[in-house]
Amino acid sequence: MKTKDVALVLSSGGPRGWAYIGAIEELESRGYNITSIAGTSIGSLIGGIYAAGKLSEVKEWLFSLDAWKVFSLMDLSISKNHLVKGDKVIGAIKEIVPEIDIEDLMIPYRAVAADLYTGEEVVFDRGPLFEAVRASISIPSLFRPVKYGFRTLVDGGIVNTMPIDKVPRSGNDIVVAFDVNDVDVESIRQTVINEARQEEDRLRAERELDAETRIVLNSVRHNSTLTLKDKFMLAKAQGEKILLHKLNDEEPEPELLFEDSYYSILSRTFSLMNHVIARTAAERYRPEVLVKMPFDAYGEIGDYARAREISEAGRELMKAALDEYETTTKL
Repeated sequence: MKTKDVALVLSSGGPRGWAYIGAIEELESRGYNITSIAGTSIGSLIGGIYAAGKLSEVKEWLFSLDAWKVFSLMDLSISKNHLVKGDKVIGAIKEIVPEIDIEDLMIPYRAVAADLYTGEEVVFDRGPLFEAVRASISIPSLFRPVKYGFRTLVDGGIVNTMPIDKVPRSGNDIVVAFDVNDVDVESIRQTVINEARQEEDRLRAERELDAETRIVLNSVRHNSTLTLKDKFMLAKAQGEKILLHKLNDEEPEPELLFEDSYYSILSRTFSLMNHVIARTAAERYRPEVLVKMPFDAYGEIGDYARAREISEAGRELMKAALDEYETTTKL
């Protein structure tokens, strides 16, 4: 009989981290026993909440959040080195999950942060849980960095986005790692190519229509047999044709791959960086189960208000990964 003890690893990934809620529920519903957990950034938050035994309560709160409530949790700052203080959201969660030390959690837990100046990895295995979480989620330039002794700490994703090597092991467990920063390079490349072709087709059609319009108008202008009224009606008809072309264009102007807002660019940059780090970790440590979610599935700040949907997506991804694992190992 194969073991069902799980050392769970949760990567960084912003709002995609809500996928961990459904993923954990899927693990438990299938009889797996999570015996330890390690996480970075949003992974440290959900992992810590689970280790404190409060996932169901926090889930209920997260599912109640709408876009306005999410915005209200952002304690904006006028500081020159960050946009959000980050204390308000932690305070809201602490109303549900009382402050607790890591060594008093139900299972062994690790959270990863990074020293902003030395680049060193800082692993929390003791002390106040939310001090560790607050450091681990401190995305540079978005959240205020955390002072920790002589260190200045930021998001652990810049050094170890999927800390497979930091999760405590029991000797009789399997590693289940969830990476929510997966990148399908070929798919993105094809999307860019298709959008470029659509744009070329649209511009070509406009050029052809403009050329036709010039021909018609010149013909009308220099035709001495037409009355002024006839010329006006022909010009009007050509104008209506242009308008109909605009309204009924079969190739609408393509949307950008992502909205070029400050948060979107920052999120996309971190996700691409985290993908490379996570891929390297997966290749080196080879977890028994590796679950992947595309980094561009949920990347907008408004997606924090889509916890229910993202959680279900995480459940489905975990289900598929466990089905494959159990079939392969005949569990």
